[in-house]
Amino acid sequence: MPRVVDHERRRVQIAEAAWRVIEREGPDKANLREIAREAGYTTGVITHYFSNKQQLMAFAFELLARRQVERMARSAERRDLTDALAQFLPLDEERRRETSVWLALLGASLKDPDFAAELRWRYQRMREAAWPLFKEALEEGNPDIETAADELLAIVDGITVDALIDPERYTPERQLSLLRRSLERLGIRLGPQPHG
Repeated sequence: MPRVVDHERRRVQIAEAAWRVIEREGPDKANLREIAREAGYTTGVITHYFSNKQQLMAFAFELLARRQVERMARSAERRDLTDALAQFLPLDEERRRETSVWLALLGASLKDPDFAAELRWRYQRMREAAWPLFKEALEEGNPDIETAADELLAIVDGITVDALIDPERYTPERQLSLLRRSLERLGIRLGPQPHG
């Protein structure tokens, strides 16, 4: 009897292998052969699921975004914007790896306009998923919710980059403190302390 293959699970495994190669060697060296080796598959298996490297990298980026949004959505259920935004910070090893790969892919997109367009589209989808939480937290006394949401995401991006470059200075506690102070300065009501 033929073996049943869970195609979505296999695509996720391949994307996770791509993350490991990207983190270890950078996106330029993350070719299909290296990713196949990391995943324990042949290049033929990889090309069955992804027709080229760009398609695989776009899916790897989407998977990162999806996981971040899922974590954020759990915080949103508690109506806690601080904790929701903290899900994007490199507060633990898993999120540090994710943000490291995220930034590597963003850097790679600077050299490839088609890939950049793909990442912009996926990034916009991620922002749209976060929109209801931003709207609820920001609507009191804030006439320009979209600009305030952009400010928040820029703050999170800045803390993330600093934490990846200087993890000794930007400990998880410092990252959360900077996030909370930034939210307070923007006049955003805060929930309980995020757990990191």
